[in-house]
Amino acid sequence: MTSVVFRSVSADAALASDFLAQEGSIKTVLIIGEKASLTAENALPLAALSLPADFAAPIADGSTESITAYVAGKSVTLATFTEKKSRNLGPVRSDAIHEVVSKNGGKEGDAVVIARLSNEDQVLPAVSKIPGALVLAIARAFPLYVKKSKAAAVRTVSVHIVLAEAPASPIDAAKLQVLANAVRECANLVDMPPNELNPTTYVEIVRNVWKNQLEAHGVTMTVIQGTELRDQGYGGLWNVGKASENAPALVVLSHTPANAQKTVAWVGKGITFDTGGLSLKVGGVMANMKTDMGGSGGVFQGFVATVLNGVNTNFNLHAILCIAENSVDERAYRVDDVITSYSGKTVEVLNTDAEGRLVLMDGVAHACKHLNPDVLVDMATLTGAQTYATGAKHAGFVSNSFEFEGMLSRAGLGSGDLAYPLMYCPEFLSVDKVMSSKVADMTNIPAAAGDRANAPSAASGLFVAAHLSPEEKWTESGVGMWAHIDMAFPCNSGGRGTGYGVGILYKLAETLRAKFA
Repeated sequence: MTSVVFRSVSADAALASDFLAQEGSIKTVLIIGEKASLTAENALPLAALSLPADFAAPIADGSTESITAYVAGKSVTLATFTEKKSRNLGPVRSDAIHEVVSKNGGKEGDAVVIARLSNEDQVLPAVSKIPGALVLAIARAFPLYVKKSKAAAVRTVSVHIVLAEAPASPIDAAKLQVLANAVRECANLVDMPPNELNPTTYVEIVRNVWKNQLEAHGVTMTVIQGTELRDQGYGGLWNVGKASENAPALVVLSHTPANAQKTVAWVGKGITFDTGGLSLKVGGVMANMKTDMGGSGGVFQGFVATVLNGVNTNFNLHAILCIAENSVDERAYRVDDVITSYSGKTVEVLNTDAEGRLVLMDGVAHACKHLNPDVLVDMATLTGAQTYATGAKHAGFVSNSFEFEGMLSRAGLGSGDLAYPLMYCPEFLSVDKVMSSKVADMTNIPAAAGDRANAPSAASGLFVAAHLSPEEKWTESGVGMWAHIDMAFPCNSGGRGTGYGVGILYKLAETLRAKFA
């Protein structure tokens, strides 16, 4: 079990040096940064580590990107990460940081990670003071979930962030800790196998977090579960989850500050395992479908971090988790079924493996009917086509608002939860154009094979948008700002959950607080 503790964020390198001198249990020291930061004069705590003054010379002259020495029982590694950053990567290379820390962070014994940065924008972008890619990348390098028979070593990784110049205002390491914890907990949920994480246990995990962390902050929790969903008209969520021995659930967490003027709702797809239903996944594609709840994990832990850090001081924030298991038995919903969404619209089922949009349609309809949001984001591991549209590292998102599109893109860049816009063009991609039905208001996938290759990730997002109400509020000229984030591939990397979603939603919350001020 590894604990990751953010100790300090300062231009004072002595804080890290003093810590190294005091802690006798440290086995691994990793110092990371871009080349210029590591080779600057007095950049490194060499004296505290009993290292020669020219220790960084091989990095300075370009001979190597990392160097390791063993001093007094410690492994000391100096490692650079690339400075190459296109406009779609943000102020620091989170992917490179993750790779360097994962490789050199040690496996046993306590460790210290010292990150040397050229400016505070690489930690907290200056405009809105929101956690950046470095914090999340370090947190992701130490996953929580493990079930190997050999007991995992109990260790602490202490993180010190050293800036080249003093920040304009103090940076609270405790808030970075909240973010890091949330990312690791989100990744832990994604990593949990379906025999441990099912709709019943998931609801209990959320309930425990609410009771132990959130209730004291005024957060309320509502659960609609099992046949209550059927009886109250949540036809999508009920039908998708009714074949499982663990009943589906809609979970709503709400934080409503006294001074709130606006309302924001986040909706997450929480399919704890996806067999595909009667449209069974075959050919090995069922493997790793434990990750199909990643959208809800990001929404859940993004909400936790936002509330605990006191971000949403001037707007109400709601997290709606659409939790189900897409299983197979005699109760399973079928191809050709016509189901009624909580929005009141009917859907002809052409593929039971297109279930994510069916649970999301109930989630966004609940938000519109009961919460009257000004801003609405739904997030899901929705389509395999997402990777063709935006790649394995960037989520794809579609939005009705050009302004909101820019806000989300910047939130992704600043947090390291990278995201890139998909085409918003309902004239070509709405359900009326590509998912029309002879017997219902829409189908859940295009009936025509040719339409299934017609911007499927964007079209799937517009399927969800078809259940927003009132309709005129959520058009391009409407007052509501909506986005659908498809993070099917960024949710998981190298067989591990990434905690994707926490950072981008947290940064978005910071941006919205400034906008609503």
